[in-house]
Amino acid sequence: MARRVLGAFAVTATAALASLALATPAFAHTDNVTAKCDEKAQKAVLTVGLTQYGSSADNTLTITVDGKEQPAIAFRGAFATKTWEFDATVKHDFKVSIKAYDDPKGTNGWSKTYDRSTTACVKYVPPTTTTTVSPTTTTTAPEAPSSSLAPSSTPPAPAPGGSTPEPPLAATGASPLWLLLSGVGLVGAGAAALLVVRRRRA
Repeated sequence: MARRVLGAFAVTATAALASLALATPAFAHTDNVTAKCDEKAQKAVLTVGLTQYGSSADNTLTITVDGKEQPAIAFRGAFATKTWEFDATVKHDFKVSIKAYDDPKGTNGWSKTYDRSTTACVKYVPPTTTTTVSPTTTTTAPEAPSSSLAPSSTPPAPAPGGSTPEPPLAATGASPLWLLLSGVGLVGAGAAALLVVRRRRA
């Protein structure tokens, strides 16, 4: 009787251990998949970290951003936590798909898909453009002098007849009559001297 009890206990314990061994991997997979909008960094951030996956073959991680699927990433055992940053001025939708090599159809829940999203948390501010205006140097022409002060550059009109009139003689203060009498006297003295010379020769 005791042997039968011990035998039944051994079978039950073995079955329990086998069930635990089979169930343990399902609970061992640890996923960290988050998405948030970081206002301080002004970025939308997606974070993915996976641990305790099988290491006998490649597991696959595929990330889809706003409907655009990114190249698949293969990993074994674990995928070290990694973050991706995106524009925080617009909304983003993320799909993170994990395919375990030992659960290709997701029967055990090891292959799964996470849907995450972020809202626009940063207001878009258009870039400002600075226009540099070079100083303009304005040169002001000097004002022309009035007609009463400006020197005339036009030569005087010629006198009638085509000749330019001679400037008047400078006044010396001597009387013209006195000059005439002096000339007559000199002529008379010369004539008298000439007569005296002729008489001596005769």
